[in-house]
Amino acid sequence: MLRNWLVPALLALGQVALWPGLPLLGGEPVDRVQVAAGLAATVLAAIALGWRRRAPVAALVGITPALSLGQLATPVDALMVIICIDVIALYSVGVRRPARVTFAATAALVGWQSVLGIAIYGTGRTYAGNLVIAVVVYLLAAGLGRSRRRWRAARQDAANRLARAEADRREASVVERQRLARELHDVSAHHLTSIVVTVTAARRLAERRPELAAEALEFAARAGRETQSALARLVDVMRGVESESGSGLGRRIEELAAGFVALGQPVTVRLSLDDRTGPCTEAAFGIVREALTNALRHAPGGAVQVRLDHRDGVLDVEVANAAGTAPAAAGGLGSGRGLAGMRERVATAGGTLAAGHRPDGGWRVHAMLPETSASAVDRSLLRVRGPRLADIAIALALAVLPVSAVLLPDPAVPRLDAAGGALAAMLLAAHALPLVWRRRAPWRALAGVLATTAVWPVVVGFDLLPHPAVDALATGMVAEFVAVYAVAAYGRPRHLTWLAAPLAAGALGAVAVTAAAVDGMLIEQPATALVAQLCTVVVAALFLVPLGALWGAGFAVRLRRDRVTARERRAVAASTAGAVEMAYAERARIAAGLRAAVLRHANAVTAAAEEGRLDGVLGEARAALAAMRDLLGDLRGDPDRAPQPTAAAIDALCRRQRDAGRVVELHSPAAVPALPPAVDVSAYRVVEAALAAGDAGPARVTLGYGAGDLRITVTGVPSATADPVAAGLRARITALGGRMSLDPAGTMDVWIPAR
Repeated sequence: MLRNWLVPALLALGQVALWPGLPLLGGEPVDRVQVAAGLAATVLAAIALGWRRRAPVAALVGITPALSLGQLATPVDALMVIICIDVIALYSVGVRRPARVTFAATAALVGWQSVLGIAIYGTGRTYAGNLVIAVVVYLLAAGLGRSRRRWRAARQDAANRLARAEADRREASVVERQRLARELHDVSAHHLTSIVVTVTAARRLAERRPELAAEALEFAARAGRETQSALARLVDVMRGVESESGSGLGRRIEELAAGFVALGQPVTVRLSLDDRTGPCTEAAFGIVREALTNALRHAPGGAVQVRLDHRDGVLDVEVANAAGTAPAAAGGLGSGRGLAGMRERVATAGGTLAAGHRPDGGWRVHAMLPETSASAVDRSLLRVRGPRLADIAIALALAVLPVSAVLLPDPAVPRLDAAGGALAAMLLAAHALPLVWRRRAPWRALAGVLATTAVWPVVVGFDLLPHPAVDALATGMVAEFVAVYAVAAYGRPRHLTWLAAPLAAGALGAVAVTAAAVDGMLIEQPATALVAQLCTVVVAALFLVPLGALWGAGFAVRLRRDRVTARERRAVAASTAGAVEMAYAERARIAAGLRAAVLRHANAVTAAAEEGRLDGVLGEARAALAAMRDLLGDLRGDPDRAPQPTAAAIDALCRRQRDAGRVVELHSPAAVPALPPAVDVSAYRVVEAALAAGDAGPARVTLGYGAGDLRITVTGVPSATADPVAAGLRARITALGGRMSLDPAGTMDVWIPAR
């Protein structure tokens, strides 16, 4: 509320103080009707401006008649303070309304000024000068408003991306658990249940049909081997192929293909791309991974060709496999969502997907992913796609306003003829034109501005313009200041942008002194060359002070912008990395469970069948089925439950602490090995509780993995060594058969058996 009304209130008070306040205090006669009209216009315009954020167009509609009343009913230049209220309102329109509304409002204001100017000034130089100034100022306000709108839209885009990343992170873990549950259910229903049913029937009919025992043993051995193969392949995919690193796309694809080659699938990779990252490359990696997984499931042994190319701004992805050369033993593991998932990835990246059978009996997946999707994040953050209205308006203002000032009547200023006006306008336009590219190419814009300044001594030397027009050229030096600011705000490399200030100061000093020398101001002095050099240094130093200050302002704006965009990128990257880490931790946990229980029992089923022990087959099959059902129950018990973080996620936990401003070091001598699920989860919870105990100082986490144990040392956490945090941690560790020692100075040492 205060933000809305502070500016209107200050403008209204300033206007009343200037007029009629100063004339009344000075004892000057003031017409009461004019005072009443001026006060009414001030109050109405200020009230309308107070609604500029909620209803900017309505505020502008209310301001224009108020200003018209005030300007027509008061002396010329009496309302010098509130005269800018319509410009502020137009800026608000540019910030809060679409481009078409902004342009329509700008055109309406220009038309209003053209009519009002005739009523106030009539026609002539005054009218033309004021109208040109009004047009340029309106365009500048609209352009700056549009720039602010882009910045706000970029921030909203970043917030939306972060929200989507967080939603995807939560949804990805749920979808991953559901997918794993479906695949594990396929294995248990198709293989283990069949073994249990067959062996049970053979035992029940053993006296009447003893031959069924041999058939059941043969079936159990065959089904057991199929179960082993299916589970081992699933475990390998979950623990190996699914690992996503931060390396380039090409390297990740090659590592992915190598994992499938190790599983017996011949894969050939042909790549023509770089190491860029983003939604486009992530979609490509996911498509290749899903296509290779489908080939392994449905066409094992069939040759697979993987091709990725960057062509004409598009990432071309193709995965084609021949018909399988071995039975599809893993065909039952599919969830039926592979193709739908690929289509969702492609749609998210804004591309197209074609998938279908090949004439030779194989399958082909072909995706076209536009690279613009991969760079849309950075472009939406910075919004520097070509010259914008603000850049054009700034260049136009610097080109037109000095000439417009010459057009205004002044008895001391000689009238500028048409040829002189045209020459001055062309020189100023050429001088300001490079500023149109001040964002895209700030160094080139500065070079162009400085280069055109070198023409001015020639104009002075040949006396091509009268002195008022030369003064107008001098005011055009504002372009150098704008260019230096642009270099500071947008130039690269960032650490060298400071050179813009001394370069511009030196060029302006040289031009100013050369023009003065050509004009005869230095000709009569002795040792003209030395005097000119000294004058150049002095003038350059004088220019360097404001140019340096402006460079500092631009660089400060740049640092703030970079901090904002970097913080947004880090947040999205952390959320995305968290999704990958949590999904991989979930896969690793399930894979550990399969290895520790189900796969061990499946191996025992095959061994018992080969040894001819029917009771052993039944017992091991039931044990494997029970372990599988326990695993499925854990996955399906709560579909909205977030996956339990494991030791693999401790690194991400420490990074989040560092992002929050705390110094946390992690030391781990090796990669996280396969741990029992309870130990895996407890390792993360121990570190999490220690770091979250309430301490803000530096901390250090050390992980040690032995042959059959896990050791965790956390230092710098004195709050974690006191109750109730220590009591809770001790209870968890004791339940696992571990030990914990505490140092009141802030060190916690934990040992957990990991067998």
